[in-house]
This record gives sequence, C-alpha cells and structure tokens, in this order.
Amino acid sequence: MFSINGPAPRLCDGTTRREALKIGGLGMTGLTLPALTHLGTAHGKPTTDKGSSHSASFGKAKNCIVLFLSGGASHHDTFDPKPDEPAEIRGEFGQIQTSVPGLAIGEHLPRTAKWMDRVALIRSMTHESSGHAGGGYYMFTGYKYPRGEGAANFMGRDEAPHVGSVLSKISPGPGPMVPFCIVPRRLDAGSGRRAGQWGGSLGGKFDPLQTGGNPNDDNFKLKHLPLIANRPAAVIQRRKKLVDQFNSQLEFLNENPLARTINQNQQKALDVISSNAVRRAVDLSTAEKDLRSRYGRNLFGQSVLLGKRLLEAGTRLVQVSWLRTQGQMGYAWDSHWNNFQALREDLIPPFDVAFTALMSDLEREGRLDDTLVVVAGEFGRTPKVTLKTAGREHWSNVFSVVLAGAGIRGGQVYGASDKIGGFPGDRPVSPGDLTATIYHCLGIDPRTEIHDQNGRPFFISSGNPIADVIG
Repeated sequence: MFSINGPAPRLCDGTTRREALKIGGLGMTGLTLPALTHLGTAHGKPTTDKGSSHSASFGKAKNCIVLFLSGGASHHDTFDPKPDEPAEIRGEFGQIQTSVPGLAIGEHLPRTAKWMDRVALIRSMTHESSGHAGGGYYMFTGYKYPRGEGAANFMGRDEAPHVGSVLSKISPGPGPMVPFCIVPRRLDAGSGRRAGQWGGSLGGKFDPLQTGGNPNDDNFKLKHLPLIANRPAAVIQRRKKLVDQFNSQLEFLNENPLARTINQNQQKALDVISSNAVRRAVDLSTAEKDLRSRYGRNLFGQSVLLGKRLLEAGTRLVQVSWLRTQGQMGYAWDSHWNNFQALREDLIPPFDVAFTALMSDLEREGRLDDTLVVVAGEFGRTPKVTLKTAGREHWSNVFSVVLAGAGIRGGQVYGASDKIGGFPGDRPVSPGDLTATIYHCLGIDPRTEIHDQNGRPFFISSGNPIADVIG
C-alpha cells in the first residue's frame, strides 16, 4: 500500500531511504521527539568507584538546581560585605548576623541569613574572564573560553558542554523526564546566543530543554515539551495504538537496528508525555496560590518554583536563569549604574524570597539531603563604586558562590577575599573546581574522560572538588 517504485538508495547503515521514511510514521501523529528521546540514552558510563579517592559525599545528590544570577551580583553588597572600609568600597548597605555565629552578610538578605548554617559560602571564586559571555562560559563548563570574548556571544559545536549536558550524556537518570532543563530560557546577548549553555561538542542530542514563556503567568503551562502538554494521556495512548498498527505492517521493524532504536525512542517519548509527574510539573496553573506566593510572584520566583517541580519530575539538573526582563532597571545583576537602588528594589528581595522558599520546601519534604543547590553568577562587581553612576563594574578577580544541600558541609565560609574584596586573600577557587565539586556530589568522577560527537576525548572538568566544602 505504501510501496514506492524505483531504486532504493541505501543509507550508511544499510537502511533504505524509503524504509527510513516508513520508520518516521510516528511523525504523522505529532509525536516525533528526537531531541527529547535522545536525551534519555546514555553514551558513556559515569565513574562510580567509591573507593578511597571519594568521600562520603560522593553521589549524595540525586539532582541539582543552579540559580544563576546573570549580570554578576555585587559580592560586597550581598555575601561579602566590607563594613570597615571607606564608603566608596563599603557602599550604602550595612550587614546582618546570620545563623552562623560571627558570620555576617548584606542587610537585605534577612531570610537567607537564617539558612547560612546549612550553606557553604565560597568567598574566593576567581577567574580571568570579565565579559558576560566568557565569564558565563567559564562558570557553565569549568573551562575558559578558547577564543576572544566577542566570539563567546555566539554558540558553537566546537565548545565545551554545559555541566547539565555532560550529566545528560553519562548519567541521565532513569527518566522519563529530560535530564537537563533551563528555566525559562538561556541567556542571550543581542542577536547572539551565549556560549556554554548547551551540549556544545557533544552534539544537539544533549542540549537542554528550555521551558520558555513566563512562569509568572497565572495559567502557565509548558506547551512545547514538545509533548502535547496537558493533553489527556488516553488521547495520546490512542494515537500511539494507531501508529503501532501502522508499524506492525512493516516487517523490517523487527529486523533493522535503526528501526528498533526509533521505535524505542517513540516509546520513550510516550513515557514522558503520559507521566503524571511530568504533566503536573509543567502546569503551574494547578499549583496552590499560597505556594506560588511564597516563591514570589515575579519571573525569577516562579522560575525557581518551576525548576523545583521539574526536579521532582525527574530532571537531574535545572538552571534557573535570571533574565534582564525582570525589574524596573532591566539589566539583571549587571549594575553599572544605580547599583544600590537596583539591589534594594529589584534584585536582592526576589532572590531572598525565592531562595528561602526553595530551601524551606526541600527541607520540609526531606529532599534537601539529596538535592544540590548552587547560587552563582558569571562574576562579581568592582570593589570601588563608580561615583558618577553610583554603579559597580564587572569584576571576575574575586566573587562569592553559595552551595547547599546534598554532599555539602554547611555552616562554613571557604576562602576569603582580601581587605577590600578585590582579589582572593585565601584559598582561591576556580570554575573548574566548582564544576568538579558539582560532578562529585552528583556521583561522577570529575576526572572522567568522554568523547565528543567526533570521537575526540576530553576530561569533563579542569579542576578538583573542594575537599573542605564536601567534607
């Protein structure tokens, strides 16, 4: 019935083009999910040797959520205040004591201050990339961007993969959910697409799912999972049965390896679509109003809530990106001007609320011990305030990062900045060390070697886990 006369050129695996078209029959039902289904297949093996080289924190994290404060948060005004310095360094803000005796942070983080006994605060992060794109690339991948800063505004398949993409390749989890998601979308620059936020050299099958949209909308639903979101599972099952009837007529489905693989991928897609956990996660309209309010009714707060629900559905790593569309200033944490007004009104309070809601819910649900929480940006801000603009400029020489949850020894400060917060004063930490620590907590040896889509080997991290932080 579906025969096509004429010669049948063969593909490199021996399958005819005609047969490949038949295999794609599921596409007629709207269930072709190549990017989604490929993510569920591991193409490598994680290192799981828990011998003497690994501490008890190895593999404690089942999943990870990264709250990425894009633009570069001022460490002086948040997690590393300098109260004894002159006003042009100290800034306008005071400090408050935290749940850790003797540890003070910025005065506009009162909720976060109560969680510092569960947090490892790194005050000596440092790298050499002072541009948003290059700095972000370094923090996302653990590797310095290999070309000029301007080129980092454009993504390429020759670049290092995001931590989440590496995780997708070698330890994606049992599913059915996509292992790596970015909420609501990746960080861009003008017409560019900043490097380091996808699978890079690993290939498109390890790119993240981006939820898109505005999770703060009252009726937010993820409409492009690409799974026919919120369509009744029975409808999807009926469609699948029709496709099965069609495929049953194709004898080669039981004989051809490529056909069997595609059939398995179709089933994987169906598993995602029909999963109640997934369907619940991507539909914030079903969440209680009080719950949504606790995270803050703003873009970042609701993105954090959506990110947490994606973890519950089986995603292994979620990056929540702070977008420039939030707040009156419209520049995220890139506070070149009116630094203190922006931090006080637009930036710190929504973070303080969302971070506290996330930590509170994870602890109450008994999931903080198996969820790694990371708070980071591409860099910090200059020690000295620019008086003309009341702003602080880019500063990658030293800044702060927060780690909490699974595998992290809380209630400590690791490293220190110098007297004015300009350079590391003790125990510098590189982005490679940070990614190595994340891999370690997720049960992956950072010394693991994998291959890119062209078969070239590389190590997943350039650093070492921070021993005192992971205990």
